[in-house]
Amino acid sequence: MTSSGLQAQKKPALPDVLEAAGGYLVRYSQQLAAIGAEEQYAQYDTSSGTVGTPTRLSADFVLLGAGAGGVMGFRDVFAAGGAPLRKRDDRLMTLFTSSPTTSLQLAQRMTDDSARYYINPNLRALDQPTIALTFLRKENQERSTFKLDSVKTVKGAEVAILKFNERNVPGLLLSPENGLASGRFWIDVASGTVRQTELAFMSKSANLRVAANYAVEPKLGLWLPVEMYQQIDTYAAQSGISNMGGGGGY
Repeated sequence: MTSSGLQAQKKPALPDVLEAAGGYLVRYSQQLAAIGAEEQYAQYDTSSGTVGTPTRLSADFVLLGAGAGGVMGFRDVFAAGGAPLRKRDDRLMTLFTSSPTTSLQLAQRMTDDSARYYINPNLRALDQPTIALTFLRKENQERSTFKLDSVKTVKGAEVAILKFNERNVPGLLLSPENGLASGRFWIDVASGTVRQTELAFMSKSANLRVAANYAVEPKLGLWLPVEMYQQIDTYAAQSGISNMGGGGGY
């Protein structure tokens, strides 16, 4: 009993973890200048019950801090199926250095245009690796119910796994049938650093899920998304989501 009591005392308090994570996101969004990377995006249609040959996209991707805990992502596809779509000229990153007053609008236009290369339009809903961070921002935390699921030691660091369920209607993000979000966060207890995220929406017409893993970039000293996994299962045509005429998995 003494041992159990000691373990309970060491368990971090949920409010402290949430406060640390909210503060971390504010600092993160302030430190995150426009950072460019190359994205390789493999798409699979599993509606037949088997995993076929992937449709691969190559894109320039820019991650940008918006302050107050906000993070934005932009992409510009330059190749599909191994074939170039245009001359690669780093035009997305150039927007943020040469056209600061119109960069966001033009970058969003490129991002929206890139979605036409998705094998299913529903992939657009959760195609941002940092989208789950929206629910962890200080001003948004009260819109969800959080639960401390477990605490693990990862490479010497104490990492808390939090579960959350969105409770306020309407939800923070556009989703099928205005469904509310749920998911998990892996958070460094000491610093509030977000190491991994999961986000899901479930409804009668579709289940949408996205997971992202982060890793520290040594030169910048920032944790950046390095891997994203999406899964979209559609069941029936409903407003706000397309299933291309039938149920499918992507």
